[in-house]
Amino acid sequence: MPGKVGYNGRMLLAVDVGNTDIVYGLFSGQKLVKTWRFPASTNGMPRLKGQIHQIMVSSVVPSLDQRLAKTLKRCFGVVPVFVSAANIPMQVRVRNKKEVGADRLVDAFAVLKLYGVPAIIVDFGTATTFDVVSAKGEYKGGVIAPGITLARDALYNRTAKLPKVKIAAPRNVVGKDTVSAMQSGLVYGYVALVEGVVERIRHSVFGIRHCRVRVVATGGLAGLICKHTTVIDTIDPDLTLKGLRLIGEGKWKKT
Repeated sequence: MPGKVGYNGRMLLAVDVGNTDIVYGLFSGQKLVKTWRFPASTNGMPRLKGQIHQIMVSSVVPSLDQRLAKTLKRCFGVVPVFVSAANIPMQVRVRNKKEVGADRLVDAFAVLKLYGVPAIIVDFGTATTFDVVSAKGEYKGGVIAPGITLARDALYNRTAKLPKVKIAAPRNVVGKDTVSAMQSGLVYGYVALVEGVVERIRHSVFGIRHCRVRVVATGGLAGLICKHTTVIDTIDPDLTLKGLRLIGEGKWKKT
């Protein structure tokens, strides 16, 4: 990346470490002023001038954590804080808190503070996850399914004749060739997955009397899938970064 990006004032750097990408978000107060995305397999790092006063990290790749912490400390002179169930400011009601991905907890906290509860969060990442926050603001658990890109790649890698297709909605649900048939399965199949799982969560967790549950979507393919369903209330592609900022700034103490 040529040159350095310079900003004035005290800045918070939010870092979302996923299995596919590492996303960095630079906040000035409550404003997200810039984001960067690098493949997780590389050592990509934003080049910044100015004072970074706090670094908050959500990571689901433990093998990268130690190296990343050292790199962040060296580049910005700040010891990063890694968010987990042990330090997130909300109740986590699951059997084994250590198993829950930090990004899922951060998303749940962000929705609690930004959009209200009860809520269901759908994250279209390497995995497609559904997470539940109760009316009391407690993380209750969730659902994990293969991500859309992962499913597409599995079809390509594990079959002899199926191509690697672009993930896009075909004109008709019933494909007239292999590519459009695969695209239909990926897009409309995941639309049906989202609608079905959200409906089951509403009934099994909240009951039929409490169907007014906010559904928030995030992740790279959220926009594509959500075009074809009405069960999503809000799309927020920066949900995890915003959650890290809220945790870092301690906003929960004021609410």
